[in-house]
This record gives sequence, C-alpha cells and structure tokens, in this order.
Amino acid sequence: NVRHAQYQGILGINIGKKALTPIGNAADDYLTCLRKAYPHAGYIAVNISSPNTANLRQLQGEDALNGLLKLLKAEQQKLADTHGRYVPIALKIAPDLEGGQIVQIARLLMQHRIEGVIATNTTLSRNGVANLPHGAETGGLSGAPLREKSTAVIRALAAELQGALPIIGAGGI
Repeated sequence: NVRHAQYQGILGINIGKKALTPIGNAADDYLTCLRKAYPHAGYIAVNISSPNTANLRQLQGEDALNGLLKLLKAEQQKLADTHGRYVPIALKIAPDLEGGQIVQIARLLMQHRIEGVIATNTTLSRNGVANLPHGAETGGLSGAPLREKSTAVIRALAAELQGALPIIGAGGI
C-alpha cells in the first residue's frame, strides 16, 4: 500500500515482530521489516510496546533492548548507504514503565544514537474505566485514562534526555 500511495508528507512506518514469532527471534522480524519499509519511510517507528503482542514488552528490558538497538542501527547504516538517504528511527515505548526502566531506556537511546522516542503506546491498566461498560476488555487502552501515565513518562524522559533527541507524545496526550 505504501509503495502505491500518493502521500507527499512525512510518512512514519511502524514496525514490530509477528505475533507468533518467539521473543528470542524478534530481532529477525524487526530487521526484515526495517529492510522492507526503509525505502518508503520518512522515519521508522520501532514498536516494542504493543500490549496486543504477547511478551513484546520484554524487549524494553536493558539487555534485550541493547541488543535490538545495536542490530537496528547497524542495519540502518547499511540501508542508508544502499539507498543514498538516511531514515531516522524512533523507539515506541509503553506507558507502564517504572522510573528506573525509563532511565535505562533513555541511556540506551543516547548510547545507540536513536533519533527519537515515541511516548507512549497504549496501557494495560484499566484505571479510570474499570466500572464502565466494556471497561474490563483486554488490549491497549488510549485516550484520557492514559494521559497521566503518558505525561509522567514524557516528563521522566525529558529529564533524562536533556534535549538529546525528540520526544513524540502520543497515547493520551
């Protein structure tokens, strides 16, 4: 669809692992997606936070994320050389992170020179909607119930990153 689109603006393409891919093989899916999306994208959003993909958020752990970002940046450079243009990468993170996890993620983003961070994806929490019709449904929740969590993650990232890279607010902002 992207190949045939007539859109002239900045096109961000979200990539992730397939639902059936074991978490240990997730990097293979990300690299395949990066290669396919790269020629068409204005930027690539690396989604490691979808609540609808089993175990995906494990990739937000320090060791897993460090390995994934290292592979993605190496491939990004190869693709830039092949295509004659550099396509930035933004990492999409969850709102359900603890303070220490945000600090680790911020450090890895700077260490690997990732060009941006998208904060945040949807939440697993049902605070604020538990008593509403359909409030107990599974899957990611966005909008007003997510506002405080997303804002807190953005605030923590801003403190850690000190302007080193852009923070794109989403998910309740």
